[in-house]
Amino acid sequence: MKRHLAYVLLLSTVASVAIACSGDDDEATATPSGDGERIHGLTEEERAAVLAKIGDREITVGEFGEIVASKGPFLSVRYNSPERRRELLDQLVRFELLAHEADERGYDELPEVRRARKQIIIRRFLKREYEDAFSPDDISDEDVRTYYEAHQDEFNKPAQVRVSHILFTNEATARRVLRQLLGSPTDMRLFRALAEQHNTDPATRDRFGDVGFVSAPEERQDGEPEIPPEVATAAFGIPTIGGLAPELVHSSAGWHIVKLTGRRAPLSRTLEEAMRPIRHRLFRERREGAIEELITRLHAAADVHEDLSLLENIHIDLPPEGVTPGGGALDALLPTDEHGDSELGSPTGAPE
Repeated sequence: MKRHLAYVLLLSTVASVAIACSGDDDEATATPSGDGERIHGLTEEERAAVLAKIGDREITVGEFGEIVASKGPFLSVRYNSPERRRELLDQLVRFELLAHEADERGYDELPEVRRARKQIIIRRFLKREYEDAFSPDDISDEDVRTYYEAHQDEFNKPAQVRVSHILFTNEATARRVLRQLLGSPTDMRLFRALAEQHNTDPATRDRFGDVGFVSAPEERQDGEPEIPPEVATAAFGIPTIGGLAPELVHSSAGWHIVKLTGRRAPLSRTLEEAMRPIRHRLFRERREGAIEELITRLHAAADVHEDLSLLENIHIDLPPEGVTPGGGALDALLPTDEHGDSELGSPTGAPE
């Protein structure tokens, strides 16, 4: 079925759109006037004017203004010129034409399309009902102080080093591998290969011997990786990141080759210095807690039933090593800005 495209350009009207906006997607810049409230410099009548008509789909001047304003002050300023506004309008029309054609061919019924639509609805719902309903300013100074005093280990940390090791049960093998590594002490690829081949430590075998960050034995904190104190002491004695302990380190577990892969300076933050990050953390926890309460309530009301045994029947075909999923040729049809983001305001090019 043919669709008639009536391309009604009202660039003289769009020229009155006020680009200087807050950058908030959900709030428009409004100013009072004799003609009623103006949004983006437009009266209600001006906002309702049809800028372009694609079949039965209309793009109004007000909708165009919202799309421009939603980009924020730094990106929207580029649309001050009629040429750039015409370019964006062309992109909107292009988008609508492709969307209509996809609908006509039944792509709107595909499971992945329905799932994507649900994801957009959920994001909008959570943003309006929960993200916008909470603010870091809702967290009191007393709440911040209580958290700070109860979590001193987060704000006062000793110096730490990041350690990798290879654990052997046979001393002779350990000495032979150490001699090989000392020939190229900073070769991380060689260390990882030998760790994969020889490391007998079950906790680090799958991580090429990486232990993580640890403190000196006398300053060890709760939650740090388990490591023999002799290994930690040896790591602190290595002067250069990437270097090796020149001798084997013996512990109750066996013989270790120890490598230093990173350092952290000691941390000491006052309540005043920690105030802002604590406030934001508590804000996120409060918001996420409210969402979890909602999901728990919805889960109970929906009478959900799951047959977990069926999960064992699913087998995933992984792509060959070195191959990563990427965008298809159709992605090139959707306009993007210099940051790689869609000019239309979303990863799919859909105007929001």
